Amino acid sequence: MATAFLVLYQFKSMSDEDASKASKEWNELKKNIPSGIRLVGEYVHAWGTEYNGFLIFESDDADKFLDWWPSFKDKIRWYVTKTHTIVARKR
Repeated sequence: MATAFLVLYQFKSMSDEDASKASKEWNELKKNIPSGIRLVGEYVHAWGTEYNGFLIFESDDADKFLDWWPSFKDKIRWYVTKTHTIVARKR
């Protein structure tokens, strides 16, 4: 049974140079998501919230995602100030 992780994110204010660096790093991170964890949605607006957008990850093994999450969070911490994660199971 697949587990979905909806991750809302908020960026810090950045210079154009930092925004470009963050974008490049994000594209590299997406290429290195471990097998068994899928990025199934990448949305750049979350109207009605204080977040800049959200991501939807899916995994057949929730533990695999939860083991990976802290290292992922450490890599984006310099440009993402806040996240909120909602977890759901697919029927």
